[in-house]
Amino acid sequence: MRRKDSPGVPSPGAGRDRPAGLAIDEVTVRYPRAKRGDAPVTAVDRVSAQVPWGTVLALLGPSGCGKSTLLRAVAGLEPLAAGHIYWTEPAAASAGATGTAGGGTVELSRLPVHKRGIGLMFQDGMLFPHRTVAGNIGYGLARSGRDRAGIRRRVDELLDVVGLPGMADRRIGSLSGGQQQRVALARALAPSPRLLLLDEPLAALDAALRSRLLVDLREILQRERATALFVTHDQGEAFAIADSVAVMCSGHIVQTGAPQAIWTHPADEWVARFIGYTSVLPAGHGVAGLPDGPVALRPAALSADPAGTVTGTVLSARPSPDAVRATVELAGSSGPVTAQALSRDLPPRGTHLTLRVDSSGVAALPPATGEG
Repeated sequence: MRRKDSPGVPSPGAGRDRPAGLAIDEVTVRYPRAKRGDAPVTAVDRVSAQVPWGTVLALLGPSGCGKSTLLRAVAGLEPLAAGHIYWTEPAAASAGATGTAGGGTVELSRLPVHKRGIGLMFQDGMLFPHRTVAGNIGYGLARSGRDRAGIRRRVDELLDVVGLPGMADRRIGSLSGGQQQRVALARALAPSPRLLLLDEPLAALDAALRSRLLVDLREILQRERATALFVTHDQGEAFAIADSVAVMCSGHIVQTGAPQAIWTHPADEWVARFIGYTSVLPAGHGVAGLPDGPVALRPAALSADPAGTVTGTVLSARPSPDAVRATVELAGSSGPVTAQALSRDLPPRGTHLTLRVDSSGVAALPPATGEG
């Protein structure tokens, strides 16, 4: 059952000392089953997370893990079955820099959507096709009662910020996909929201455009000192744009940390494979040059080199953009691994390779349950 709306006053849990920014506290979201009498589906299960003011947290996970549901719950678009969502303003000087009011903690989960002070950006942009670029960016400002001159100044300012100067009078249909997403970002930033929510904002773009826009998006968020929650299934996006990453699986956050910390120290085999490690060797694998415990390997961890210390037999090979990838059965190991050969020639099945170990592509994993 949805909570009753309450005025923007401090909540009973708001008296605690909280750092400035967003606090997600033991949040649970459930969906009813299609058939009457069936137990509800728990999409988000007692999740807690912090987004310090002026930083970006990426919610990273596969489809169906609950990441978009959690974002929608923060926005007020999904009711909470349990838990709380708080916002704590920064000190007055910092608040002035972002256009937010100063002081105190408010429980966002007690407020209706339009009073949460949130900017939203979705995968498809959700722009108004019948409005101009300026009409889209300034839509929320007009509804808030700002005068025309003030709206135009803010629109022009944001067009400069997102790299679209002089395009205020263009029609949405005349813009490329990347330009439309820039307009969507400008519209989300227009009212100077306390919190920006981005749900797979680059997923509909081609790979080359996505890479370019990702760099620009990171720079824009830093320049605007935005506090943002960024949802993605792509580890490259998450690591490139976020100050911290929360990896989600089956409605839970399974690891949180700085991108580099997660990349070099994945919490378990599932996280390692999801973020791009292609091979895992168990404890006691017997491969010289690798840590004794269970280890995760990226393709670059093992590369063909006559001076290497590891040997193996090619099971299969395939080209990739940067190198040939080969599936190799290592001598003395418990399973095949992925290795790379810088040569463009595909080694045939049965080829014996000597491999060099690059420790930067190796991550030691915690022992699995039941191991030493």
